[in-house]
Amino acid sequence: MDYSTDITKVKELLDKAQDVLIVTHEHPTHDSMGSTLALYLGLAGLGKKVTVACPDPVTVELSSYVGANKVVTELANKNFVISLDYVDGSIEKVSYNIEGNKFHLVIEPRAGFESFSEDKVHFSHSGISADVIIAVDTIHLGGLKKLYEENKELFAGKPIINVDRHPNNAKYGTVNITDGQASSTGELVGHLLSDLGVALTADIATNLLNALYAATNSFQIPTVTAAAFQLAAASLKAGAKRFGLVHAPSEEVPGGESVASSLPPAGVPHVQAIPSSLPSSGQAGQAGQTPPDWLKPKIFKSSNLL
Repeated sequence: MDYSTDITKVKELLDKAQDVLIVTHEHPTHDSMGSTLALYLGLAGLGKKVTVACPDPVTVELSSYVGANKVVTELANKNFVISLDYVDGSIEKVSYNIEGNKFHLVIEPRAGFESFSEDKVHFSHSGISADVIIAVDTIHLGGLKKLYEENKELFAGKPIINVDRHPNNAKYGTVNITDGQASSTGELVGHLLSDLGVALTADIATNLLNALYAATNSFQIPTVTAAAFQLAAASLKAGAKRFGLVHAPSEEVPGGESVASSLPPAGVPHVQAIPSSLPSSGQAGQAGQTPPDWLKPKIFKSSNLL
């Protein structure tokens, strides 16, 4: 399947979706977190209700990514819901009291209405809902650990968009946006956002730029691509900010990408990270406006996709 066909399928899935769940692997890295949160901000900007999850908490070194405070570590349906068959105006008052280890919910009917009975009470659980799931930088679903293991029915029943740069990706998605020749998953996410018509805000650009720097060891790894420089240029034009620390690849982590830390190259200044908050609607880049098709000409060819 070529990229143009795959992106058409992605657009169809997202057009129908109101609730989107974005997940990434255990032991999050700069590439996985930056890519995931760039996608989160982009889809939220399109009006989607987006939940972003990782089985492990966001570490301090990753906390500067915009939206890091929105990452959850649980998807389980933990909310216990009590539903009552209801006629408009039939409830006078609702209260509760606790006696010992008993919680009492008291529903007082309004005069002139029928009293409530046990057969009108229903119980259920609620939690994360999703019309589509996007897995980012994740080789196989096992890399999601408890997110997948505790919610297999959710993953089995929803379409999955798999976005990853690892050559050994298991192609588990309904749609697989994968390229083993890409030097970062951030490149794939940047390309995807551009094709979805997402405006490149300074916050999205910041997440992508820092993911790129970390995944490529400041563009020094042998496999760095022209696409990485193209995305970096677009991000800088949109007002992206460097966090100051970069991380070079070393050991491979389960379900994700390799990570190791190092200081910035000599002469690279430390830049204060911007706060982890959602961008305001229509936020423009500080260094200039990027066009709607901010990564054209396209950075991938369909023949390069695995």
